[in-house]
Amino acid sequence: MSGFKGKNFSNESALSDFLKLVDSGDIPKGAVLIVENMDRLSRQSILPCLSKFIEIINRGVSIGVISQGKILDEKSITENPMELMLVLVEFSRANNESETKSKRSKSVIIKKIEAVKNGSKIWFGCQKPSWIIGLNDGKFVEDKSRVKIVQSIFEMYLAGWSTNKIAYTLNQKRTPTLRLFKDKKTNQMKLWTNSTVAELLRNKNVIGWFGINGNEFTSYFPAIISERNFLLAQNKLNQNTKNRGGSKYGLVRNLFKGLLYCHSCGQVIETKVGSYANVEGGLNHYAHYICRGVKNKNGCTNKFRFNVSDFEQDIFAIVLEKSPAELLFKPKDKAESVCGKLELELLKVNADLNDTVSLIGKVKLPQLETKLTELDKRKNAIEEQLKIESAKETSMADTPLKLAKLKEIIDANDDDITELDKAMTEMIKALSDTNKRKQLKNIMPDLFSRIELDFVKAESHLTFANGTQKKISHCFV
Repeated sequence: MSGFKGKNFSNESALSDFLKLVDSGDIPKGAVLIVENMDRLSRQSILPCLSKFIEIINRGVSIGVISQGKILDEKSITENPMELMLVLVEFSRANNESETKSKRSKSVIIKKIEAVKNGSKIWFGCQKPSWIIGLNDGKFVEDKSRVKIVQSIFEMYLAGWSTNKIAYTLNQKRTPTLRLFKDKKTNQMKLWTNSTVAELLRNKNVIGWFGINGNEFTSYFPAIISERNFLLAQNKLNQNTKNRGGSKYGLVRNLFKGLLYCHSCGQVIETKVGSYANVEGGLNHYAHYICRGVKNKNGCTNKFRFNVSDFEQDIFAIVLEKSPAELLFKPKDKAESVCGKLELELLKVNADLNDTVSLIGKVKLPQLETKLTELDKRKNAIEEQLKIESAKETSMADTPLKLAKLKEIIDANDDDITELDKAMTEMIKALSDTNKRKQLKNIMPDLFSRIELDFVKAESHLTFANGTQKKISHCFV
């Protein structure tokens, strides 16, 4: 933990654990905290150091300083106030040394960054990705086993696996985490979690990117994932992950969760599941779509319902067609596309930035500095939006593959299946299989961006991922 930045007093530090044990009574008052030098206690500026020092003393804990051969406590300081002055001098010295070292370290990093800008490959230690293990003759050395783990994670995620399932599978196979960290308390290897998997999927190092102190470099590290697959992964991650996969019970009751809205009031559609007794004494189960506004009595009086099973069959009947034109992505002319327009706007902002910077070099005015700040913010916003739109276009271009995957899941992709009735039979079987429903649900946000249900007319208004729309009439029994 850093004594210079005060992290040694954070909730995760050993010193913090010691003080908690004192407060709980597990370590009795009168105990002695032994440190080699005062700078081992803290190397912050004088006032925070003094505050922490007094805090420890007030808890009834003495501080033994080996280098000084002294034990400091409330009694010794009260009897000899000069000891407190010596403590302050030690804190001041430690802080000055740490600040000097920090400046030297920053100077070294600045020189390294300049070397990178001139085309050199530089070793940055812990700031490198975990699969880079060395630098030899100007080329980075990769750990092939870790690279394989990263590539397999991207493959699983793009195949429709959730981050939870990926983490579970890696742990079942006893796959070590990339940095091989061990838990401090148990000394056991740390496990994969959905957050560590998601963090890796967002790591731009996989496509060769490197960033340090506000500087960004592309193609710096060897790319281990294609830019296309990285963009596809970002698009999936940017969608609401809570709306993918099944419920906490493993069921998938709503294949279109996060996509369904009421056509009348615009509120979210929910699934209502229940059962009722039949004339034979058994139970009939049902699942209906209802408007949340009706359920919560919040601005919608439409009390009609959609039968979930019939609705799903109607929707999937569309995608059983060989090439549903509504679903296929038709790339626009570059100048007319969203990405094209953003790229043009980015060029204009960059040109304006260059002009403003050149003016500041000649005359320094507050107005120019304000404009420069605004342009810089605008540039960052455009670049961020460009990434999102580029990921969308990449994902939409992949629609034929998604359709092929969907047909494969519902067993309707065989050459033998030529009649729609037979295909529908296979589809109904697939829709009753929980595992297949999980896979189907992962594909839905890649095909549809919004589905509105008109309960009065028994119609659904589909908006596909590529922006085209279609209206479907339903006949529920």
